[in-house]
Amino acid sequence: MLGFKVLIVDDEKNVCEFLVEFLKFKGFEADVANTGEEAIKKIREEKYDLVLLDLVMPGINGIDVLKFLNDNKINIPVIMVSGVRDEKVIKNTIELGAKDYIPKPIDLEKLENSIFFHVRKNQFGSGNRCQQ
Repeated sequence: MLGFKVLIVDDEKNVCEFLVEFLKFKGFEADVANTGEEAIKKIREEKYDLVLLDLVMPGINGIDVLKFLNDNKINIPVIMVSGVRDEKVIKNTIELGAKDYIPKPIDLEKLENSIFFHVRKNQFGSGNRCQQ
């Protein structure tokens, strides 16, 4: 899996640091954005194979980032990672294109399985790497 690049979008720096180390240990490259605005800027400038996206952030939130991806036809698998457990919110993120929703505290086995599944599916399936 070396060479696959994941963008972590979360305003909690400790969560970002933990996920960076976890992803590096699993053989991924990891980049961090601490705001939705920063995430959009990085997505415009870089190619990512997957995004781990928090829902609740100041300014542009996770829903807005999903809408940006849809509006701009950017095909990157997104896994929501959030402490919000409201079923309507979860359903809304899936309807907006998120591939999975993993609640905090993070079940690392579930996260790892979801990351590998969606990166492989995007690489070999109908999707392709971030096309802009």
